[in-house]
Amino acid sequence: MDHRVFLALIFVLSGTFNVLVVKWAYQQQVTGSDGQLHGFQHPVVFTLLMFFGEFLCFVAYKLIRLISSRRGVSAELLTKRDKLVIRYLPQPVGELDSILGQGSSEFSPMSMLLPTVLDVVSSILLFTGLYLTYATSFQMIREATLIFVGIFSTMLLNHSLGSQHFLAILIISCGLLVIISQDVRPVDNDGQILPHSDYKSILTGDLLILIAGILHGLQYVYEEKQLKTTNVAPLQAAGWQGIFGLVITSFLAIALHFLPTMAPFGESSRAVFDDWSDLWTGLQGNPALVLALIGFTLSCAAYNFIGLYITMYSSSANRLFADGLRVYFIWVFGVFMNWEYINLITFMGFLILQVGITHYRKALFLDWYRAVITRWQRARYVDLTADSSAAAPQSRPADVI
Repeated sequence: MDHRVFLALIFVLSGTFNVLVVKWAYQQQVTGSDGQLHGFQHPVVFTLLMFFGEFLCFVAYKLIRLISSRRGVSAELLTKRDKLVIRYLPQPVGELDSILGQGSSEFSPMSMLLPTVLDVVSSILLFTGLYLTYATSFQMIREATLIFVGIFSTMLLNHSLGSQHFLAILIISCGLLVIISQDVRPVDNDGQILPHSDYKSILTGDLLILIAGILHGLQYVYEEKQLKTTNVAPLQAAGWQGIFGLVITSFLAIALHFLPTMAPFGESSRAVFDDWSDLWTGLQGNPALVLALIGFTLSCAAYNFIGLYITMYSSSANRLFADGLRVYFIWVFGVFMNWEYINLITFMGFLILQVGITHYRKALFLDWYRAVITRWQRARYVDLTADSSAAAPQSRPADVI
Protein backbone atom coordinates (compact mmCIF):
# COMPACT_ATOMS: atom_id res chain seq x y z
CA MET A 1 0.00 0.00 0.00
CA ASP A 2 1.28 3.45 -0.91
CA HIS A 3 2.16 5.49 2.16
CA ARG A 4 -0.08 8.35 0.95
CA VAL A 5 -3.11 6.06 0.88
CA PHE A 6 -2.17 4.75 4.31
CA LEU A 7 -1.87 8.27 5.73
CA ALA A 8 -5.22 9.27 4.23
CA LEU A 9 -6.85 6.22 5.84
CA ILE A 10 -5.31 7.06 9.22
CA PHE A 11 -6.49 10.66 8.79
CA VAL A 12 -10.12 9.63 8.28
CA LEU A 13 -10.12 7.01 11.05
CA SER A 14 -8.42 9.25 13.59
CA GLY A 15 -10.83 12.09 12.82
CA THR A 16 -13.76 9.71 13.26
CA PHE A 17 -12.36 8.48 16.56
CA ASN A 18 -11.93 12.06 17.81
CA VAL A 19 -15.57 12.97 17.24
CA LEU A 20 -16.95 9.73 18.64
CA VAL A 21 -14.81 9.69 21.78
CA VAL A 22 -15.64 13.33 22.59
CA LYS A 23 -19.36 12.70 22.07
CA TRP A 24 -19.14 9.59 24.24
CA ALA A 25 -17.35 11.49 27.00
CA TYR A 26 -19.98 14.22 26.91
CA GLN A 27 -22.67 11.66 27.63
CA GLN A 28 -20.96 10.44 30.79
CA GLN A 29 -22.25 11.48 34.18
CA VAL A 30 -19.40 12.05 36.62
CA THR A 31 -19.21 13.21 40.22
CA GLY A 32 -18.38 16.88 40.58
CA SER A 33 -16.53 18.70 43.31
CA ASP A 34 -19.87 19.27 45.08
CA GLY A 35 -20.55 15.53 45.24
CA GLN A 36 -23.38 15.72 42.69
CA LEU A 37 -23.55 14.13 39.24
CA HIS A 38 -22.78 16.41 36.33
CA GLY A 39 -22.22 15.99 32.63
CA PHE A 40 -18.60 15.79 31.49
CA GLN A 41 -18.57 19.22 29.81
CA HIS A 42 -14.92 20.23 29.29
CA PRO A 43 -14.33 21.77 25.84
CA VAL A 44 -11.18 23.57 27.01
CA VAL A 45 -9.75 20.32 28.37
CA PHE A 46 -10.25 18.62 25.02
CA THR A 47 -8.61 21.58 23.28
CA LEU A 48 -5.64 21.39 25.63
CA LEU A 49 -5.29 17.64 25.05
CA MET A 50 -5.45 18.21 21.31
CA PHE A 51 -2.52 20.61 21.43
CA PHE A 52 -0.63 18.29 23.75
CA GLY A 53 -0.99 15.67 21.03
CA GLU A 54 0.46 18.14 18.54
CA PHE A 55 3.30 18.82 20.96
CA LEU A 56 4.08 15.10 20.81
CA CYS A 57 4.63 15.66 17.08
CA PHE A 58 7.43 18.07 17.98
CA VAL A 59 9.00 15.44 20.24
CA ALA A 60 8.71 12.87 17.45
CA TYR A 61 10.25 15.33 14.99
CA LYS A 62 13.27 15.90 17.20
CA LEU A 63 13.72 12.16 17.76
CA ILE A 64 13.54 11.44 14.04
CA ARG A 65 16.05 14.18 13.31
CA LEU A 66 18.40 12.77 15.93
CA ILE A 67 18.11 9.22 14.62
CA SER A 68 18.48 10.33 11.01
CA SER A 69 21.57 12.41 11.80
CA ARG A 70 23.25 9.45 13.46
CA ARG A 71 22.18 6.92 10.87
CA GLY A 72 22.68 9.16 7.85
CA VAL A 73 26.41 9.89 8.22
CA SER A 74 29.46 7.79 7.50
CA ALA A 75 33.05 8.39 8.49
CA GLU A 76 35.83 8.52 5.98
CA LEU A 77 39.42 8.22 7.18
CA LEU A 78 41.93 10.54 5.56
CA THR A 79 45.59 11.08 6.12
CA LYS A 80 46.95 14.55 5.94
CA ARG A 81 50.59 15.19 6.82
CA ASP A 82 50.78 11.93 8.73
CA LYS A 83 47.77 12.88 10.82
CA LEU A 84 44.53 10.98 11.02
CA VAL A 85 41.58 13.09 9.92
CA ILE A 86 37.94 11.96 10.11
CA ARG A 87 35.50 13.50 7.68
CA TYR A 88 31.77 12.84 7.96
CA LEU A 89 29.82 12.39 4.77
CA PRO A 90 26.02 12.73 4.81
CA GLN A 91 24.10 9.83 3.39
CA PRO A 92 20.72 10.10 1.68
CA VAL A 93 17.71 9.26 3.78
CA GLY A 94 14.55 7.52 2.69
CA GLU A 95 11.42 9.22 1.42
CA LEU A 96 9.52 8.68 4.64
CA ASP A 97 12.38 10.19 6.66
CA SER A 98 12.35 13.28 4.45
CA ILE A 99 8.60 13.65 4.91
CA LEU A 100 8.72 13.28 8.68
CA GLY A 101 11.94 14.92 9.65
CA GLN A 102 13.21 17.19 6.89
CA GLY A 103 13.71 20.67 8.27
CA SER A 104 13.73 23.98 6.46
CA SER A 105 16.03 26.94 7.02
CA GLU A 106 13.34 29.30 5.69
CA PHE A 107 10.76 28.26 8.30
CA SER A 108 10.04 30.61 11.19
CA PRO A 109 8.15 29.13 14.15
CA MET A 110 6.29 32.42 14.58
CA SER A 111 4.54 31.78 11.27
CA MET A 112 2.50 29.11 13.11
CA LEU A 113 1.28 31.55 15.75
CA LEU A 114 -1.69 32.97 13.80
CA PRO A 115 -3.09 29.58 12.70
CA THR A 116 -2.64 28.36 16.27
CA VAL A 117 -4.68 31.26 17.67
CA LEU A 118 -7.40 30.52 15.11
CA ASP A 119 -7.25 26.83 15.97
CA VAL A 120 -7.57 27.49 19.71
CA VAL A 121 -10.71 29.60 19.36
CA SER A 122 -12.32 27.41 16.70
CA SER A 123 -11.60 24.18 18.61
CA ILE A 124 -13.22 25.48 21.79
CA LEU A 125 -16.25 26.51 19.73
CA LEU A 126 -16.33 23.12 17.98
CA PHE A 127 -16.15 21.08 21.18
CA THR A 128 -18.83 23.27 22.75
CA GLY A 129 -21.04 22.87 19.69
CA LEU A 130 -20.53 19.10 19.71
CA TYR A 131 -21.73 19.06 23.31
CA LEU A 132 -25.01 20.69 22.28
CA THR A 133 -25.82 18.97 18.99
CA TYR A 134 -25.67 15.60 17.24
CA ALA A 135 -22.40 14.01 16.17
CA THR A 136 -23.58 13.60 12.58
CA SER A 137 -24.84 17.18 12.37
CA PHE A 138 -21.51 18.31 13.79
CA GLN A 139 -19.59 16.66 10.98
CA MET A 140 -21.97 17.71 8.21
CA ILE A 141 -22.02 21.36 9.32
CA ARG A 142 -18.23 21.29 9.39
CA GLU A 143 -18.38 20.90 5.62
CA ALA A 144 -19.22 24.61 5.53
CA THR A 145 -15.50 25.17 6.04
CA LEU A 146 -15.07 24.33 2.36
CA ILE A 147 -17.00 27.49 1.46
CA PHE A 148 -14.70 29.71 3.50
CA VAL A 149 -11.59 27.92 2.26
CA GLY A 150 -12.64 28.82 -1.26
CA ILE A 151 -13.27 32.46 -0.31
CA PHE A 152 -10.05 32.93 1.66
CA SER A 153 -7.99 31.16 -1.01
CA THR A 154 -8.88 33.96 -3.42
CA MET A 155 -7.42 36.46 -0.94
CA LEU A 156 -4.28 34.68 0.25
CA LEU A 157 -3.43 32.22 -2.54
CA ASN A 158 -4.59 34.24 -5.57
CA HIS A 159 -6.99 31.48 -6.59
CA SER A 160 -10.02 32.26 -8.69
CA LEU A 161 -13.53 30.92 -8.28
CA GLY A 162 -15.54 30.22 -11.37
CA SER A 163 -19.26 29.81 -11.89
CA GLN A 164 -19.03 26.09 -11.04
CA HIS A 165 -17.46 26.90 -7.68
CA PHE A 166 -20.18 29.40 -6.82
CA LEU A 167 -22.87 26.92 -7.88
CA ALA A 168 -21.28 24.30 -5.62
CA ILE A 169 -21.18 26.80 -2.75
CA LEU A 170 -24.89 27.53 -3.27
CA ILE A 171 -25.74 23.81 -3.23
CA ILE A 172 -23.67 23.26 -0.06
CA SER A 173 -25.44 26.19 1.61
CA CYS A 174 -28.85 24.70 0.75
CA GLY A 175 -27.83 21.35 2.20
CA LEU A 176 -26.62 22.99 5.42
CA LEU A 177 -29.87 24.94 5.71
CA VAL A 178 -31.89 21.71 5.47
CA ILE A 179 -29.73 19.99 8.09
CA ILE A 180 -29.87 22.87 10.58
CA SER A 181 -33.64 23.31 10.13
CA GLN A 182 -34.14 19.61 10.86
CA ASP A 183 -31.97 19.75 14.00
CA VAL A 184 -34.28 22.26 15.70
CA ARG A 185 -37.29 19.97 15.33
CA PRO A 186 -38.07 18.09 18.57
CA VAL A 187 -37.31 14.35 18.67
CA ASP A 188 -38.51 11.87 21.28
CA ASN A 189 -35.07 10.54 22.30
CA ASP A 190 -33.29 13.90 22.37
CA GLY A 191 -33.28 13.88 26.16
CA GLN A 192 -31.26 10.66 26.16
CA ILE A 193 -28.49 11.73 23.77
CA LEU A 194 -28.35 15.51 24.28
CA PRO A 195 -27.94 17.41 27.56
CA HIS A 196 -30.45 20.03 26.40
CA SER A 197 -33.20 18.97 24.03
CA ASP A 198 -34.68 22.44 23.44
CA TYR A 199 -34.23 23.82 19.96
CA LYS A 200 -32.42 26.94 21.18
CA SER A 201 -29.54 24.90 22.62
CA ILE A 202 -29.26 22.70 19.54
CA LEU A 203 -29.36 25.73 17.24
CA THR A 204 -26.69 27.39 19.38
CA GLY A 205 -24.46 24.36 18.95
CA ASP A 206 -24.96 24.38 15.18
CA LEU A 207 -24.14 28.09 14.94
CA LEU A 208 -21.00 27.66 17.05
CA ILE A 209 -19.81 24.97 14.63
CA LEU A 210 -20.58 27.25 11.71
CA ILE A 211 -18.58 30.12 13.25
CA ALA A 212 -15.71 27.74 13.93
CA GLY A 213 -15.82 26.77 10.25
CA ILE A 214 -15.07 30.36 9.28
CA LEU A 215 -12.00 30.43 11.53
CA HIS A 216 -10.86 27.01 10.37
CA GLY A 217 -11.20 28.10 6.74
CA LEU A 218 -8.82 31.00 7.32
CA GLN A 219 -6.50 28.75 9.31
CA TYR A 220 -6.26 26.06 6.61
CA VAL A 221 -5.58 28.54 3.82
CA TYR A 222 -2.94 30.40 5.84
CA GLU A 223 -1.29 27.06 6.72
CA GLU A 224 -1.23 26.09 3.06
CA LYS A 225 0.49 29.32 2.16
CA GLN A 226 3.12 28.97 4.89
CA LEU A 227 3.80 25.28 4.28
CA LYS A 228 4.26 25.63 0.53
CA THR A 229 6.39 28.76 0.68
CA THR A 230 8.79 27.54 3.38
CA ASN A 231 8.83 23.81 2.50
CA VAL A 232 8.79 22.93 6.20
CA ALA A 233 8.19 19.39 7.44
CA PRO A 234 4.52 18.95 8.44
CA LEU A 235 5.61 17.19 11.62
CA GLN A 236 7.66 20.22 12.63
CA ALA A 237 4.82 22.64 11.85
CA ALA A 238 2.36 20.55 13.87
CA GLY A 239 4.83 20.48 16.76
CA TRP A 240 5.18 24.26 16.90
CA GLN A 241 1.40 24.61 16.77
CA GLY A 242 1.27 22.27 19.75
CA ILE A 243 3.75 24.41 21.69
CA PHE A 244 1.93 27.67 20.98
CA GLY A 245 -1.43 26.02 21.54
CA LEU A 246 -0.46 24.67 24.95
CA VAL A 247 0.62 28.12 26.12
CA ILE A 248 -2.44 29.96 24.77
CA THR A 249 -4.96 27.36 25.89
CA SER A 250 -3.43 27.18 29.37
CA PHE A 251 -4.04 30.91 29.90
CA LEU A 252 -7.57 30.56 28.52
CA ALA A 253 -8.20 27.57 30.79
CA ILE A 254 -7.33 29.66 33.85
CA ALA A 255 -9.63 32.46 32.73
CA LEU A 256 -12.54 30.19 31.76
CA HIS A 257 -12.18 28.29 35.05
CA PHE A 258 -13.51 31.42 36.79
CA LEU A 259 -15.87 32.67 34.05
CA PRO A 260 -19.48 32.36 35.27
CA THR A 261 -21.92 31.10 32.66
CA MET A 262 -25.52 30.08 32.39
CA ALA A 263 -27.28 27.12 30.81
CA PRO A 264 -26.55 25.42 28.50
CA PHE A 265 -22.86 26.20 29.12
CA GLY A 266 -22.71 26.17 32.91
CA GLU A 267 -23.20 22.51 33.81
CA SER A 268 -20.36 22.39 36.33
CA SER A 269 -20.52 22.47 40.11
CA ARG A 270 -19.67 26.19 40.26
CA ALA A 271 -21.61 27.15 37.09
CA VAL A 272 -18.46 28.19 35.22
CA PHE A 273 -17.50 27.50 31.60
CA ASP A 274 -14.93 24.77 32.33
CA ASP A 275 -14.46 23.67 35.92
CA TRP A 276 -11.12 21.92 36.45
CA SER A 277 -12.02 20.87 39.97
CA ASP A 278 -14.85 18.81 38.48
CA LEU A 279 -12.36 17.28 36.03
CA TRP A 280 -10.05 15.83 38.69
CA THR A 281 -12.98 14.58 40.75
CA GLY A 282 -14.70 13.04 37.74
CA LEU A 283 -11.62 11.19 36.53
CA GLN A 284 -11.07 9.47 39.87
CA GLY A 285 -12.27 5.90 39.71
CA ASN A 286 -13.18 6.19 36.02
CA PRO A 287 -10.45 4.35 34.07
CA ALA A 288 -12.54 4.13 30.89
CA LEU A 289 -12.74 7.92 30.69
CA VAL A 290 -9.01 8.27 31.37
CA LEU A 291 -8.18 5.81 28.59
CA ALA A 292 -10.56 7.66 26.25
CA LEU A 293 -8.74 10.95 26.90
CA ILE A 294 -5.34 9.32 26.31
CA GLY A 295 -6.57 7.79 23.07
CA PHE A 296 -8.00 11.15 22.03
CA THR A 297 -4.63 12.86 22.62
CA LEU A 298 -2.71 10.33 20.51
CA SER A 299 -5.36 10.38 17.80
CA CYS A 300 -5.18 14.19 17.58
CA ALA A 301 -1.43 13.97 17.08
CA ALA A 302 -1.87 11.74 14.02
CA TYR A 303 -4.88 13.67 12.72
CA ASN A 304 -3.29 17.12 12.78
CA PHE A 305 0.05 15.96 11.40
CA ILE A 306 -1.55 14.16 8.45
CA GLY A 307 -3.85 17.13 7.89
CA LEU A 308 -0.85 19.41 7.49
CA TYR A 309 0.80 16.82 5.25
CA ILE A 310 -2.25 16.78 2.92
CA THR A 311 -2.35 20.58 2.94
CA MET A 312 1.32 20.86 2.01
CA TYR A 313 1.47 18.25 -0.74
CA SER A 314 -2.05 18.79 -2.08
CA SER A 315 -4.32 21.61 -0.88
CA SER A 316 -6.48 22.70 2.03
CA ALA A 317 -9.59 21.92 -0.03
CA ASN A 318 -8.47 18.31 -0.49
CA ARG A 319 -7.83 18.16 3.23
CA LEU A 320 -11.49 18.97 3.77
CA PHE A 321 -12.58 16.47 1.13
CA ALA A 322 -10.74 13.71 2.97
CA ASP A 323 -12.04 14.94 6.32
CA GLY A 324 -15.61 14.82 5.03
CA LEU A 325 -15.40 11.06 4.49
CA ARG A 326 -15.64 10.41 8.21
CA VAL A 327 -19.29 11.48 8.26
CA TYR A 328 -20.19 8.03 6.87
CA PHE A 329 -18.43 6.25 9.74
CA ILE A 330 -19.90 8.62 12.31
CA TRP A 331 -23.42 8.15 11.01
CA VAL A 332 -23.16 4.35 10.96
CA PHE A 333 -21.72 4.27 14.46
CA GLY A 334 -24.29 6.78 15.72
CA VAL A 335 -27.19 4.68 14.40
CA PHE A 336 -25.64 1.53 15.86
CA MET A 337 -25.26 3.18 19.30
CA ASN A 338 -28.73 4.76 19.13
CA TRP A 339 -27.21 8.24 19.08
CA GLU A 340 -28.86 8.98 15.74
CA TYR A 341 -31.84 7.85 13.77
CA ILE A 342 -32.41 7.72 10.04
CA ASN A 343 -34.52 10.73 9.15
CA LEU A 344 -35.65 11.37 5.59
CA ILE A 345 -35.20 15.14 5.74
CA THR A 346 -31.72 14.89 7.26
CA PHE A 347 -30.82 12.28 4.65
CA MET A 348 -32.01 14.60 1.87
CA GLY A 349 -29.93 17.43 3.33
CA PHE A 350 -26.95 15.11 3.44
CA LEU A 351 -27.45 14.17 -0.22
CA ILE A 352 -27.70 17.83 -1.24
CA LEU A 353 -24.53 18.54 0.72
CA GLN A 354 -22.67 15.70 -1.00
CA VAL A 355 -23.83 16.88 -4.42
CA GLY A 356 -22.40 20.34 -3.69
CA ILE A 357 -19.10 18.90 -2.44
CA THR A 358 -18.84 16.62 -5.47
CA HIS A 359 -19.56 19.53 -7.79
CA TYR A 360 -16.86 21.59 -6.05
CA ARG A 361 -14.38 18.73 -6.45
CA LYS A 362 -15.18 18.41 -10.13
CA ALA A 363 -14.57 22.12 -10.56
CA LEU A 364 -11.17 21.76 -8.90
CA PHE A 365 -10.30 18.71 -10.97
CA LEU A 366 -11.34 20.56 -14.12
CA ASP A 367 -9.00 23.43 -13.24
CA TRP A 368 -6.16 21.02 -12.56
CA TYR A 369 -6.89 19.13 -15.78
CA ARG A 370 -6.69 22.34 -17.79
CA ALA A 371 -3.45 23.31 -16.07
CA VAL A 372 -1.91 19.89 -16.80
CA ILE A 373 -2.99 20.03 -20.45
CA THR A 374 -1.55 23.53 -20.78
CA ARG A 375 1.80 22.40 -19.33
CA TRP A 376 1.84 19.35 -21.60
CA GLN A 377 1.15 21.45 -24.68
CA ARG A 378 3.90 23.90 -23.76
CA ALA A 379 6.37 21.07 -23.13
CA ARG A 380 5.39 19.44 -26.42
CA TYR A 381 5.91 22.73 -28.24
CA VAL A 382 9.36 23.09 -26.69
CA ASP A 383 10.25 19.51 -27.67
CA LEU A 384 9.07 20.04 -31.25
CA THR A 385 11.08 23.26 -31.46
CA ALA A 386 14.17 21.49 -30.20
CA ASP A 387 13.68 18.60 -32.64
CA SER A 388 13.18 20.91 -35.59
CA SER A 389 16.28 22.89 -34.77
CA ALA A 390 18.30 19.70 -34.35
CA ALA A 391 17.02 18.23 -37.61
CA ALA A 392 17.70 21.39 -39.65
CA PRO A 393 20.59 20.84 -42.16
CA GLN A 394 23.79 22.62 -41.39
CA SER A 395 24.94 25.19 -43.94
CA ARG A 396 28.05 24.31 -45.93
CA PRO A 397 29.79 25.68 -49.00
CA ALA A 398 28.25 24.69 -52.31
CA ASP A 399 30.03 22.12 -54.41
CA VAL A 400 32.16 23.61 -57.10
CA ILE A 401 31.17 22.28 -60.50
